[in-house]
Amino acid sequence: MSATTSPPRVQGNLVMAALLTGVAGFVDAHIFVHVTDVFVANQSGNVVLFGIFLGERKWPQVAAHLLAITMFATGVAIGTIIHDRRRAAGQPLRPDLILAAEAVMLAVLIGLRAVDSHARVLEVDALDYPVIFLGALAMGLQTVVIGKVGTVAVATTYESGAVARFGEEAALATRAGATEHRHRHAAVVRVMAVVVGSYALGATLAAAAGAGAAWLLIPLAAVVGCALFARRTLGSQPTEPAPG
Repeated sequence: MSATTSPPRVQGNLVMAALLTGVAGFVDAHIFVHVTDVFVANQSGNVVLFGIFLGERKWPQVAAHLLAITMFATGVAIGTIIHDRRRAAGQPLRPDLILAAEAVMLAVLIGLRAVDSHARVLEVDALDYPVIFLGALAMGLQTVVIGKVGTVAVATTYESGAVARFGEEAALATRAGATEHRHRHAAVVRVMAVVVGSYALGATLAAAAGAGAAWLLIPLAAVVGCALFARRTLGSQPTEPAPG
């Protein structure tokens, strides 16, 4: 593939996809519930909230949501460039390095949360912005780590598409005539259910755990574990271009 075609998708297994999706749900919920009402992974929610706060002329919140959207896109762009350059050079992709970078950002984010341990307030304060910056950049990078589980396209940091795909494939599974077609659609339904469920579970754990910065060691450990696994397996696997 040339560097000018659609970006490559890294293939991963369902367990790793579920872990990373849980990480996104956990970090997203921790920041939204315990820091300020900004999503660092779920950019669909940020776009809506950005519009609401823009209409209400609440400028600190407008800036916070715009920062999250921008840094998430920047993380995706950086990861895509890294993948594309390696593929153009005929080198295997290195999702483990991207996960290592994400882990470093999460570690710094934990340090910031430890410093800024005050109770959540309604207004965005100055120390919230670097947390949003690092969280959204880390989630953007994570987005390019796994693009497929087998033949099923997945995203580990946002779930609107997964929910829609679940509904589509569930409907097709009930209408497919041949048994193999039903099984194919049912397999996609299972993948989408695991991904969406993992995101919700991560958010549930974060909300239940509390505001302490130490709780973020859970997603950090999961990312480090996935990086070690990816170093052994994913970097040497073939990739396919994303649908154009």
